[in-house]
Amino acid sequence: MSDNSSSLKGVNWMRRIIVLGLLLGAGFGLWNLIVTWLAPLAEDSPIALLMFYGPMFAIWGLVGFRASRQTRRLLDAVKGGATVAFVTFVVFDITVIVRVNLFLDTLSRRSDWQNLMVRFQASGSESLRAYANYIYVTGSPFKILVASIIGAVAGLVGGFFGSLGRREMGRIPQH
Repeated sequence: MSDNSSSLKGVNWMRRIIVLGLLLGAGFGLWNLIVTWLAPLAEDSPIALLMFYGPMFAIWGLVGFRASRQTRRLLDAVKGGATVAFVTFVVFDITVIVRVNLFLDTLSRRSDWQNLMVRFQASGSESLRAYANYIYVTGSPFKILVASIIGAVAGLVGGFFGSLGRREMGRIPQH
Protein backbone atom coordinates (compact mmCIF):
# COMPACT_ATOMS: atom_id res chain seq x y z
CA MET A 1 0.00 0.00 0.00
CA SER A 2 2.81 2.43 0.72
CA ASP A 3 4.28 1.80 -2.77
CA ASN A 4 0.96 2.82 -4.31
CA SER A 5 0.67 5.94 -2.17
CA SER A 6 4.29 6.84 -3.05
CA SER A 7 3.52 6.59 -6.77
CA LEU A 8 0.40 8.71 -6.27
CA LYS A 9 2.51 11.31 -4.50
CA GLY A 10 4.88 11.17 -7.47
CA VAL A 11 2.04 11.75 -9.92
CA ASN A 12 0.69 14.63 -7.85
CA TRP A 13 4.19 16.07 -7.51
CA MET A 14 4.68 15.95 -11.27
CA ARG A 15 1.27 17.54 -11.86
CA ARG A 16 2.20 20.39 -9.53
CA ILE A 17 5.49 20.87 -11.36
CA ILE A 18 3.69 20.96 -14.72
CA VAL A 19 1.13 23.44 -13.42
CA LEU A 20 3.95 25.56 -11.99
CA GLY A 21 5.69 25.48 -15.37
CA LEU A 22 2.47 26.54 -17.11
CA LEU A 23 2.01 29.41 -14.67
CA LEU A 24 5.65 30.49 -14.93
CA GLY A 25 5.61 30.39 -18.72
CA ALA A 26 2.39 32.40 -18.85
CA GLY A 27 3.60 34.84 -16.20
CA PHE A 28 7.00 35.48 -17.75
CA GLY A 29 5.40 35.60 -21.18
CA LEU A 30 2.91 38.20 -20.01
CA TRP A 31 5.75 40.14 -18.35
CA ASN A 32 7.63 40.09 -21.68
CA LEU A 33 4.54 41.32 -23.55
CA ILE A 34 3.93 44.15 -21.07
CA VAL A 35 7.56 45.30 -21.15
CA THR A 36 7.49 45.26 -24.95
CA TRP A 37 4.25 47.23 -24.96
CA LEU A 38 5.59 49.81 -22.49
CA ALA A 39 9.13 50.10 -23.90
CA PRO A 40 9.22 48.41 -27.32
CA LEU A 41 12.69 49.69 -28.25
CA ALA A 42 14.34 48.92 -24.90
CA GLU A 43 17.59 47.05 -25.27
CA ASP A 44 18.13 43.60 -23.77
CA SER A 45 21.07 44.65 -21.62
CA PRO A 46 22.83 42.08 -19.43
CA ILE A 47 21.17 43.63 -16.35
CA ALA A 48 17.71 43.48 -17.96
CA LEU A 49 18.26 39.84 -18.95
CA LEU A 50 19.47 38.95 -15.46
CA MET A 51 16.45 40.64 -13.89
CA PHE A 52 14.17 38.71 -16.25
CA TYR A 53 15.75 35.25 -16.31
CA GLY A 54 17.29 35.26 -12.82
CA PRO A 55 13.99 34.77 -10.97
CA MET A 56 12.95 32.10 -13.48
CA PHE A 57 16.14 30.10 -12.94
CA ALA A 58 15.91 30.60 -9.17
CA ILE A 59 12.39 29.15 -9.15
CA TRP A 60 13.63 26.16 -11.14
CA GLY A 61 16.33 25.70 -8.49
CA LEU A 62 13.73 25.91 -5.73
CA VAL A 63 11.81 23.08 -7.41
CA GLY A 64 14.99 21.00 -7.18
CA PHE A 65 15.48 22.03 -3.56
CA ARG A 66 11.97 20.93 -2.65
CA ALA A 67 12.18 17.72 -4.64
CA SER A 68 15.41 16.78 -2.89
CA ARG A 69 13.85 17.52 0.48
CA GLN A 70 10.72 15.48 -0.25
CA THR A 71 12.15 12.42 -1.96
CA ARG A 72 15.72 12.49 -0.63
CA ARG A 73 16.95 11.81 -4.17
CA LEU A 74 19.07 14.22 -6.19
CA LEU A 75 17.83 12.68 -9.43
CA ASP A 76 14.31 13.84 -8.58
CA ALA A 77 15.66 17.37 -8.12
CA VAL A 78 17.22 17.25 -11.59
CA LYS A 79 14.02 15.81 -13.12
CA GLY A 80 11.91 18.43 -11.37
CA GLY A 81 14.10 21.31 -12.52
CA ALA A 82 14.24 20.04 -16.10
CA THR A 83 10.49 19.41 -16.24
CA VAL A 84 9.45 22.78 -14.88
CA ALA A 85 11.93 24.47 -17.23
CA PHE A 86 10.66 22.52 -20.24
CA VAL A 87 7.03 23.40 -19.56
CA THR A 88 7.90 27.01 -18.70
CA PHE A 89 9.76 27.48 -21.96
CA VAL A 90 7.16 25.80 -24.15
CA VAL A 91 4.57 28.29 -22.90
CA PHE A 92 7.02 31.20 -22.81
CA ASP A 93 8.16 30.52 -26.36
CA ILE A 94 4.56 30.58 -27.57
CA THR A 95 4.14 34.02 -25.99
CA VAL A 96 7.38 35.17 -27.61
CA ILE A 97 5.94 34.23 -31.01
CA VAL A 98 2.73 36.09 -30.12
CA ARG A 99 4.93 39.07 -29.17
CA VAL A 100 6.66 38.97 -32.55
CA ASN A 101 3.30 39.07 -34.30
CA LEU A 102 1.80 41.79 -32.12
CA PHE A 103 4.81 44.11 -32.20
CA LEU A 104 6.46 43.19 -35.52
CA ASP A 105 6.74 46.72 -36.91
CA THR A 106 8.30 48.10 -33.74
CA LEU A 107 10.55 45.09 -33.08
CA SER A 108 11.96 45.32 -36.61
CA ARG A 109 13.46 48.71 -35.63
CA ARG A 110 15.27 47.33 -32.56
CA SER A 111 19.03 47.06 -32.76
CA ASP A 112 18.92 43.40 -31.67
CA TRP A 113 16.73 42.66 -34.71
CA GLN A 114 19.12 44.15 -37.27
CA ASN A 115 20.80 40.81 -37.99
CA LEU A 116 17.38 39.21 -38.55
CA MET A 117 16.44 42.09 -40.86
CA VAL A 118 19.61 41.60 -42.94
CA ARG A 119 18.91 37.86 -43.20
CA PHE A 120 15.29 38.61 -44.17
CA GLN A 121 16.38 40.93 -46.99
CA ALA A 122 18.89 38.34 -48.23
CA SER A 123 16.32 35.52 -47.99
CA GLY A 124 14.15 36.71 -50.87
CA SER A 125 11.09 36.21 -48.67
CA GLU A 126 8.31 38.66 -49.39
CA SER A 127 6.81 38.68 -45.91
CA LEU A 128 8.71 39.78 -42.83
CA ARG A 129 5.96 38.28 -40.66
CA ALA A 130 6.23 34.86 -42.31
CA TYR A 131 10.03 34.98 -42.18
CA ALA A 132 10.14 36.04 -38.51
CA ASN A 133 7.62 33.33 -37.58
CA TYR A 134 9.66 30.74 -39.46
CA ILE A 135 12.86 31.81 -37.67
CA TYR A 136 11.22 31.83 -34.23
CA VAL A 137 9.32 28.55 -34.68
CA THR A 138 12.32 26.67 -36.06
CA GLY A 139 14.51 28.07 -33.27
CA SER A 140 12.07 27.00 -30.55
CA PRO A 141 13.23 23.38 -30.09
CA PHE A 142 16.82 24.49 -29.45
CA LYS A 143 15.72 27.21 -27.01
CA ILE A 144 13.49 24.74 -25.15
CA LEU A 145 16.35 22.21 -25.01
CA VAL A 146 18.77 24.80 -23.63
CA ALA A 147 16.19 25.94 -21.07
CA SER A 148 15.60 22.31 -20.03
CA ILE A 149 19.34 21.80 -19.54
CA ILE A 150 19.54 25.01 -17.49
CA GLY A 151 16.53 23.76 -15.50
CA ALA A 152 18.25 20.43 -14.86
CA VAL A 153 21.38 22.23 -13.63
CA ALA A 154 19.30 24.63 -11.50
CA GLY A 155 17.44 21.61 -10.11
CA LEU A 156 20.74 19.90 -9.37
CA VAL A 157 22.08 22.95 -7.54
CA GLY A 158 18.81 23.39 -5.65
CA GLY A 159 18.72 19.67 -4.89
CA PHE A 160 22.28 19.77 -3.61
CA PHE A 161 21.41 22.59 -1.22
CA GLY A 162 18.22 20.78 -0.28
CA SER A 163 20.25 17.74 0.69
CA LEU A 164 22.54 19.80 2.94
CA GLY A 165 21.43 20.02 6.49
CA ARG A 166 19.00 17.18 6.04
CA ARG A 167 19.47 14.90 8.95
CA GLU A 168 18.48 11.29 8.71
CA MET A 169 16.51 10.38 11.78
CA GLY A 170 17.54 6.85 12.64
CA ARG A 171 16.56 4.75 15.53
CA ILE A 172 17.95 5.79 18.85
CA PRO A 173 20.25 3.07 20.07
CA GLN A 174 18.86 1.11 22.99
CA HIS A 175 21.19 0.61 25.96
